[in-house]
Parts: sequence; C-alpha cells; structure tokens
Amino acid sequence: MMKRMGALALTAAVAGTLVLTALAQEPETAVPTAPDGSGAAITVNGEPLDLTGLPAGGEGLPMRLVAESDHGSASWYPEENLGAFYFSNISVQVSFADGSVTVGDTVLEGVTAQVVDGVTFLPASIFDGLEGFSVTSEDGSVAITTPNGAPLMQLAYAVADAAKVGYGMSVDAEALSAYGIDSENFEAVVGFFPMITSPDTVIIGKVAEGKLDTLTEQLEAYRQQQEDTFSWYLSQNLPKVEDARTVTSGDYILFLIGEDADAGVAAFESGVEALDAQAR
Repeated sequence: MMKRMGALALTAAVAGTLVLTALAQEPETAVPTAPDGSGAAITVNGEPLDLTGLPAGGEGLPMRLVAESDHGSASWYPEENLGAFYFSNISVQVSFADGSVTVGDTVLEGVTAQVVDGVTFLPASIFDGLEGFSVTSEDGSVAITTPNGAPLMQLAYAVADAAKVGYGMSVDAEALSAYGIDSENFEAVVGFFPMITSPDTVIIGKVAEGKLDTLTEQLEAYRQQQEDTFSWYLSQNLPKVEDARTVTSGDYILFLIGEDADAGVAAFESGVEALDAQAR
C-alpha cells in the first residue's frame, strides 16, 4: 500500500534499519549541502531547488526534492522497506535494508543510497543513459534536465496548473488511439488523459499539415464520449465537460477539460506566443 509522507519524513520511520556509515558512498557528482542550503545549487529544467532545511553531510541529489520539482512524487512502502521516487517515465527505488538502488528494472551496481536525518541522497549517475535525462556539474552546482523540460511539455504543465487539472495518464500514440484520436494528426503532441473518476484532459499539439479538420472532429467525438459518461456517472463533473475547449493558435491546438478553462486557454495562448518567439 502506497503511503505519502512529508518532505523530510520519507525515510525517518525506517532510519533505524539503516546503518548510515555503512551505506555512505562518495557519489560521482558531489553536491555539498548545508542546513541553510548554502554552498550548493541544483536546478531541474532550469528551476533552482530550495535546499533550505536539508541536513548537513548529505552528498548527491536529495531525491524527494528532485522528483517533486519534476512533477513527480515520492512514496514509502513499509512492508517491503522500500522508498520510491517517481518521474514521468521512470521510477527509482531504494531498499532501506541494504541501500541498494534500482532504476526501472535495473539494479545499479556500485551505487548505494545515503540517508541523512531521514533524507535520501543518490548520486547523479543514476540518470546516466536514461532517454531525455542529462546532468551537468560545474563548480559544485548540478543542472538536471528531464523529459518534462521539453518546451511543449512545460506548456502542458502550465496549462494544467492554470486550469486546475489533475495530472493523469500521459498522452502518447497508444493512449490517443485508445480514445479514437490518430497520432498522425500531430507533428508533436503532449498532455494528460483523465483518471477514471475525472474527465480532466489536456491535449496540446502541433497539427500536421492538412489534418486540422479531421483532428477537430475526433476531439469533438472524444468530448462527446466524456459527456455521455459523466451525464450519469459522477455528474458533478458534467459542467466541466460541457465547458470543454478546442482552441487553435498558429500551428498549435489545445483540447481542454478543466476546472478553470478560461485560465487554461490563456496559459496556452501566452505559451504558444513564447514558443513562436523562441523559434524566430
């Protein structure tokens, strides 16, 4: 059973099972930290982490902070004595019994977690070779780039946040097909499909040439499916579906079902302006 814990409490409950001195290992990319956060800088997709309150002596990446700054999460599984840190397309698991680290299905040889005052630190090398991830280090500072750092993905998160949309299943070709939308309609597409109990949806894409009419029809068919469902199931969500938006801006299209559709559309339009400005 998954259990969420506070930022500094993820491993506190199991710290007694871990001999920290035995597990401590010099990470390949050391990040000096201090209780006031001084002496170190970590950025995730260009955004600096607030390192205030981290315990002295931790070296490497404070994993909960890194995961949550990337729109991910951290969980503790007490029965297995495991901690897990979730990113958009991978999970990083730490065994508190022996400090071993698993990324996806691969156990990392020679990598051991360091836990200081309930905070889990891992070397930046855990991201080596992962698609869409990169880590650079200079003068004691670390810059992490993840798949969520792509401009279109950043726009999807901005729209979702503005519209108060809960992040659901990531949009990809397989998910689009399941909902009757052809991925060939897009040059690029990102976003979030809903969870079972919510219609909340964000689809943002660059429309393929000549596909706008077909895509608009398929998006309306998807909206109608949601209306048919929520007209009888959890009908308190029906007003959101009835206020669904399909908006185009230049070569880009937004389909949105959210709590505050007006705010989401505004974020989309301003974001597309920024994308176009970068392209010029």
